[in-house]
Amino acid sequence: MHRFISILVICLFACTACTHTSQPPTRPTSFTTQPTLKPIDLHYSIYLARFDQRITVSPDGLLRSVQTENKSYGGNDIDPKLQRIEIREGKLTLQQMTDLSRLFANWGSLSSTASGNLADGPDISIRYGDKTISGGTELPRQVMNIQVKLTELARSMPLVDH
Repeated sequence: MHRFISILVICLFACTACTHTSQPPTRPTSFTTQPTLKPIDLHYSIYLARFDQRITVSPDGLLRSVQTENKSYGGNDIDPKLQRIEIREGKLTLQQMTDLSRLFANWGSLSSTASGNLADGPDISIRYGDKTISGGTELPRQVMNIQVKLTELARSMPLVDH
């Protein structure tokens, strides 16, 4: 009886070994792709407050911010040595890039004509790809949200010695 069981086990093992087909190793079905991001350039300034901020983001997520407080406008203005310049740089995460690219949804449908501004209010200009939208306090909410998000991202980046 033991001999019969042994032969049966060997036959079963041999049959399954012959019919077993090798399968390719499994790969993850979700691929991590970098979101599509066009070049971004933000210029935000308040003349009377002597404040100027420029933020750029490259398509690969490199952010650079140059913020000037107590800005000198040259000529007979204050001494440029009194300016305080802060430079921040860093690489956005994939999630930050995705969130940022979503904020630019429908960017092409927004009007690029200048919007109203309060007297002595901020001047804002944002370029995304080839389209620039400029104005002041009366810009569409989407543009204002982008300005706030870019400023938050810039503040999260490390300071760069200059």
